[in-house]
Amino acid sequence: MALNPLQAPVDEMIAYLRDAQMINRVTQERLDQTTAARQALGKGGNGSPGVEHSALNRGSVVAAVGALEAFNEDLAITAQKRHPQATPPLNTWYNIAGKSGMVQTPSPYNLRKLFWTFFRYDPQDDWDWLVKVAPSETGGTGTWRTSTTRLAKADASQFLDTMVKVRHGFAHQDKDQKLVRCPGIASQTPTGKIVIHSHHANNAVSVLVQYAVLTADGLARALGFAEPFRWIKPMSDAGWAALLAGTPAGTLVSTTWKGAPTP
Repeated sequence: MALNPLQAPVDEMIAYLRDAQMINRVTQERLDQTTAARQALGKGGNGSPGVEHSALNRGSVVAAVGALEAFNEDLAITAQKRHPQATPPLNTWYNIAGKSGMVQTPSPYNLRKLFWTFFRYDPQDDWDWLVKVAPSETGGTGTWRTSTTRLAKADASQFLDTMVKVRHGFAHQDKDQKLVRCPGIASQTPTGKIVIHSHHANNAVSVLVQYAVLTADGLARALGFAEPFRWIKPMSDAGWAALLAGTPAGTLVSTTWKGAPTP
């Protein structure tokens, strides 16, 4: 059976996300070491993460935004090759990739504009993901005990917008950066400092996998590509099954992808 013409960018997402996942892994290993050291001393609890963990969490979010840019460029270029009528007559105005690429800043506005310009497809209609949130992000108190919330369409778009703004603020040391508040991706102190906790970093990676699945599927349907996507072993090795578990994207994969793992 032939595979979906947009399969390759989804496969490449494994590599695009590798840095963000490796930073996450190192962070968790250090947290586990801190917990083990406290237990060896007879102390309870996990202990407060050191300041280096905040930097590692920020690094994971920054790397995830880079993956978001790379994936969307890859997806649009791949789709354009299989859908030639998507090439505008003045294509120098519409560079998908490169220094003047349309999603060099992969805000949801730019992502939606990219796919609408070339394919008359608005991906926001298909954005629907689950994230972990702390009580303090939804009007309560506390940071470490998280629950799950669902973000769809405009709310999902706000999550991406906030993630990109966080990357911009850290990358450019923009002290005037105004954070668009959104549960699950960042916290802000009363003085305006952006704080990235471990669940924010984890969400950035998880949402990117959910994003790749839903956006590729939505674009494929919009272009009339009926061939199935397929699951490959490197996805399992990268932990995608756990990242997709219980999500709308996970349901889509388990019910429509060739060779998908049983949920």
